[in-house]
Order: sequence, then structure tokens, then C-alpha cells
Amino acid sequence: MFREYRSAVHEFSANARLYLAATVLLGVTSGLQYLFFNLYVLSLGYDQAFVGLLASLPALVTAIAAIPIGMVLPRLGYRRGLLLGCALTAIALLGSALLPNEGILIAASILSGVGSALVSVGSSPLMVAISTEKTRTHLFGVQFAFSTFAGVLANVVGGYLPLAMRTIAPSFLAGLSAYRGVLLVSMALTLTALYPIARLRGLHGVRKETLKARDVRAHRSVLAKILAIEITGSFGAGMLMPFVNVFYRLRYSLPDPALGAIFAASSLFTGIAAILAPLAAARMGKIRAIVLTQAMSIPFLLAMGFIPNAGASATSFLIRTALMNMSSPLLPAYIMGIVPSGLRPLTASLVMLAWNAGWAMASWISGHIQVAAGFSPLFLITASFYVASIVLTYVFFRRTGETADVPILPEPLPSDEPRHA
Repeated sequence: MFREYRSAVHEFSANARLYLAATVLLGVTSGLQYLFFNLYVLSLGYDQAFVGLLASLPALVTAIAAIPIGMVLPRLGYRRGLLLGCALTAIALLGSALLPNEGILIAASILSGVGSALVSVGSSPLMVAISTEKTRTHLFGVQFAFSTFAGVLANVVGGYLPLAMRTIAPSFLAGLSAYRGVLLVSMALTLTALYPIARLRGLHGVRKETLKARDVRAHRSVLAKILAIEITGSFGAGMLMPFVNVFYRLRYSLPDPALGAIFAASSLFTGIAAILAPLAAARMGKIRAIVLTQAMSIPFLLAMGFIPNAGASATSFLIRTALMNMSSPLLPAYIMGIVPSGLRPLTASLVMLAWNAGWAMASWISGHIQVAAGFSPLFLITASFYVASIVLTYVFFRRTGETADVPILPEPLPSDEPRHA
């Protein structure tokens, strides 16, 4: 395992290494937001229904913006798209921290959705462009693992950040939650990520890619299958995953350090699983690995919600997260590998559209279910949609191997792209 990874990582391009550095910074930012933003909104006096609205808005906006962004991104350039996305995210964090009234929070969530769309839609095509066939799956795995391990750091340190903020700047935080300072730290990290992104070079060939109608027609069947899988899984995830921190706070009254420890351990387990994912895919195939690991996570999801002990529930959460997310680097690598390069940004946009549409709808519905009936129904709904997504994946791709039903192999990388660091 280590020899295989060492060989692949040694061949990562300079651009790949720069993008991994940006991934770490953005991963810490994402981890801090995931851990504290909902709690920040609750601390301001808003109810869970409003938290659900704010959780749904970025996903909804990302879904709406995904297709236009996917069409213009190849000509705008992946580097410029990432820079713009990070800048918009930083502005949204600043607005949420300094002007936390209802209108600003809604506007910031919308702006965050646009920034997320720019970063997310460009990520997979960019990684394909800056990798070789030999290193591609490993780059997707390492990128996901780095992002996840950054979440470990965010959750370990983040659990104590609110207390540190109250100690360091009590007057600045007077009258507001100390979570405000955490958002400002996240903004600073997002701005820092602009530096490695700005240093990406040799991507001019990527910008010349054009979307061809014949490619869309040739791949409409596989695109429809992917969209069905994504929107089904995302609806299940959106019902519960944005509110796990709220669940543990309200169900077990866990303090911030305990929440930070749980989410840190979850990120650590997920990162290890992501590193193992390419090895599992090499031995059993990407589709089989995806189906198997996701199916194994379902019992632990249900245990997480219905075991009346905080420790046992948290342990189930860790195992569930690792198993479900083990497939996270495999599916994008699989999808990007079965479509031609000119279709990759649009494909990534469609995937983003489907995922965020399901997530947004489910998050909004979830907030109202929580107010009316608590969290128990959410676990059952999430498990049902996860099972449906797994079944669709198996039915659509079980007989088609690693190439699905698409006869076109990935097109050559741009000739001016450096292959080695």
C-alpha cells in the first residue's frame, strides 16, 4: 500500500501539490463552519427552522448556479474560478460575523453558495487536468483525505476556539456569541488559500476546452443515471448531516470541546478511509467499492440515532462517516474518467446541481421536522434514501464494469501541463 502511494505521490505535478495546499486551508475553514455555524445562529436567538433555511440556501444557490458556471468555467479558467469562489466565501463569512441580522445572514448564505459552486464545479475537472492516468485516482483520494484531515485540525482546535476568543477579545465580542470570532478565523484562512491557487501555472490548454452537443447526446444516458443517484443520496444526507452538531447539543447537551473531539475523530476516520479507497477500488473496482462501503454504513447510521448513550452514538457516527465517505473520492474520479474533457465541467455542474438541489430541499424540510417531531424521523428518512441511492448505483452500473456504458475514454491532458513536481 505504501509503495503504491509513494510511487503515485512522487509523480504528482507542481500544480497538484499547490492545489493540495489550498485544499488543506479550505478544509480547515469548512470544518470550522460545519462545527460552529449552526450553533452561532442558534446563539443569536434564531430557531431551528431558520437554521434549516440557512443550511438550505447555499445548496440551493449552488444548484442554480452550477450549470451556468460549468458552461463558462472552461473559458474563464479554473484558477480564476477558484480565486473568485474563495473571495466570495470570505466576504460571506465577514458579513455573517460582523452584521448578524436576518437579512445579512440570508444574503451571506446566498453569496456562500455562489462561491461554493465556483470552487466545487472546478475542482474535479482541474484535478483531472493536473494528473495523469496513473496518479488520478490517488490524487482524488489524497485531496479528499487532506481536506478531511484539515477538518480534524479544525475540530480539535475549534472546540476550544470560542473560549479562546472570549479570553483574547472580550470587548470585541461583547453582546455577541464568541462563535463570531471563529467565523473571522475562517475568513482569514480562506483568504490565505488564495496564495497557492494564484500560483497555479500551465492551465492555458484547459481553458480551450469547448462543450460539444454531440458529447452531451452521446452521454445523456449515463448523465441521467448519475443525476438520479446524486439527488437521491443528497436528499437523504440533507435531512440529517447539516444538523449533526445540533443533534448532539440538544439530545446529549454536549459542550463545544466534546463536539470538537467527535467531529475531529470523524474527520480522522474519514481521511484514513479516503486513503484506503483507491486501494479498495483497484482490487474490487470502483462501483463495487462504492456500493459495499455505503451499504455497510446504514446500520451504524440507525444506531447513531437510536442508541440512548452518547458514547455509543458517537462511536456509531464515526464508523458510519468513515464507511459512507470512503466512496467520496471514488465517484468523482469514476465520473470524470468516463466523459470527454470538454464535457467534464458540465458533468461536474450537473452533479453539483443534483446534489445541492436534494440537499437544499431536505435541509429546509428537516428544520420544520425537527421543530415538530425531533430528530428520530430524520434518521429513518436518511437511511431510506441512502438505501435507494445504493440500489440505483448497483442497478445502473453493476454489469458495466469501470467504464459504465460510455465508450469514450478520457481525452489526453493538455500538452503544456507539467507531469512532475
